[in-house]
Amino acid sequence: MATTQLNADTVERLPYSFTGAGWSMYWHRKLAGFGLRVTESGARSYVVRYRLRGSRAQKIRTLGATTVLKFGEAFEHAREVLREAERGIDWFDQVRRMRAQTMGQVWAYYTDGRLADAAISDRTRGDAKSLWERHCERKFANCPLADITPEVARDWHRGVTKASIGGERRGGPYVANRAAQALRAAWNYGLRYGRIPPELRNPFAALDLNEERARQTILAPHEFPAFARAVNAITDPYARAYLWLLFYTGCRRTELLKLTWADVEILPQRGEEPREGTIALRQTKGGEPRRVALSAPAIELLEGLPRVEGNDWVFCGTVAGTHLDPKDHWERVRESAGLSELRLHDLRRSFGSWLGAQGVSTKLIGAALGHKTDITSRVYVQLGEAADIKRELVQAHAALAEQFAQQAEKPRAKVLALKARAQR
Repeated sequence: MATTQLNADTVERLPYSFTGAGWSMYWHRKLAGFGLRVTESGARSYVVRYRLRGSRAQKIRTLGATTVLKFGEAFEHAREVLREAERGIDWFDQVRRMRAQTMGQVWAYYTDGRLADAAISDRTRGDAKSLWERHCERKFANCPLADITPEVARDWHRGVTKASIGGERRGGPYVANRAAQALRAAWNYGLRYGRIPPELRNPFAALDLNEERARQTILAPHEFPAFARAVNAITDPYARAYLWLLFYTGCRRTELLKLTWADVEILPQRGEEPREGTIALRQTKGGEPRRVALSAPAIELLEGLPRVEGNDWVFCGTVAGTHLDPKDHWERVRESAGLSELRLHDLRRSFGSWLGAQGVSTKLIGAALGHKTDITSRVYVQLGEAADIKRELVQAHAALAEQFAQQAEKPRAKVLALKARAQR
């Protein structure tokens, strides 16, 4: 059939004409080889006609139904088919091989590419590896890409959400969301660099993720005395200093754990001025090093730590050359203080929440905690208000005022002017 004005507007209007073959063909005027096939039943599909370089055989292959492919997408596919044919390469054979790829191969490509980037932190790499091994590998390692439909992804996500083994939780809504986001990122990475056919849309992108709520647990002021006693009872000086530094700096636990003495700077005393000092965090969640200011108690703790020859870590472990493993120490603190719900990261939340409760702006809190935006800082302020920290601080202030008032009622010493005193 002759060429016609084939475009997005005419695709659904072009009629079927009897040819004896059971379909009619319409060809694009400008892109030779790109066409539309209309069957007697009314089904419409985009097709491409091409001949490989060095071959005399002509092929006509279906790109996809008009209900699946948009006109612009089909046009680009046809142009790619024709471009590859000029090089002697059959585009459809390439797509078939890519479709036969498994999600495990795509994940390996993503791991060796994106996750191997120097800007990605060790923690991010470790989290991704754990999510894949615990929640994705069994289901998707050997699963062809073409078999992973949105329905398959949805059922898997629901399964991880409800997963448990022997009564012990092995999934949950948050874990399921993180795993789905990891697979979505891997699929998008494969699409971006041509490892996945463009017509295979990301099945993880359509998932309705579980509703998430920000963790509400922080260390409330009235819980602090018990917390302080439990931390001070730790016999290991490095574990004791580590937990206090988490409290005084608001650092992330893994960032502080990898602190070395080379990254600690404490300035000498200058008259009556408070001591000054900073620590440099090299391995951060965002991948960018940052400096953290130290308060006087934090400086005192660091200065009191003995240095171990041959070990550069500030918080030394029990094995030579290693850093501290705080897990057992933290469990004893929680048990002793009666704070079973408190996690190490909650000390960071507490730092931000206490500052927010005292009126510190979210931008300043974000700067102190190393946030790139103040969105998380706003949550910390809200947590502080929800936990009635402001009320407790106001009550503490009132108690101080009452204490000062009682002192004011005591007889005061007589105050003499300096001149009168000098005349005596």
